[in-house]
This record gives sequence, C-alpha cells and structure tokens, in this order.
Amino acid sequence: MRKKIDAHPLSSPPVKSAFEVIERHGKENSDAISKELSERGLPSLDTLGKLQIRHMFSWWNLNRQKRALEKKLG
Repeated sequence: MRKKIDAHPLSSPPVKSAFEVIERHGKENSDAISKELSERGLPSLDTLGKLQIRHMFSWWNLNRQKRALEKKLG
C-alpha cells in the first residue's frame, strides 16, 4: 500500500515541494507563489490544479484503503 501511495502523482517530490511553497506564502499571494514555483522549476498553480482534479479520487481511495488496513492490523 505504501508503495502505491509513494508512486502516486500527488506524492511526487516536485508536487510536495510546490505545496510547501504555497503553504509558506499563504494562499492569497498567488503572484509570489507563481514566481517561486517557476524559479524552482516546480509545477505551476495551473498544473497543480489539474493534477488535483485528475488524481484526487485515487489519492483519497489509496489513503482510505491504508487507514482500513491499519485499523484491521490494530
């Protein structure tokens, strides 16, 4: 299960780094966020949005399965 989560597009290092940039700047500061994402070669805000739309259900489902498995194992 962990390997599937680690291989998921929303778990990739560039996407994680991009979300860290967003958190650090605050969601209202889109110009500064876009600039830093571009400078660091990270996915743009548009790309992140598309990734979320395409992969959110599978991300949710993997994490739901992980929690169910952890609950079974105690």
